[in-house]
Amino acid sequence: MPKNEFKDFATFETLITPKIITVVYWLVTVLLILGSILSWLRQSGGMSISFAVSLVATRVIFELIMVSFKNNEYLRRICEAAEAKKSD
Repeated sequence: MPKNEFKDFATFETLITPKIITVVYWLVTVLLILGSILSWLRQSGGMSISFAVSLVATRVIFELIMVSFKNNEYLRRICEAAEAKKSD
């Protein structure tokens, strides 16, 4: 990790939680798919609507979590642009 990246990490300028949330989202999605396949094999029938609802609900929940981190990122950009404009 280069010096600037470590400094950003140590001072919370770079957040790792959004990256972790992305990994967790894909893990949950894979588990939902595997669970749905196993359920389908046990019942010898069609996929239930709950699989689609589960995928959409999972996506919405993770998007709601990510919004707070994206807001932080966008506010930081706005602040940096305002400071740059003020110094000009």
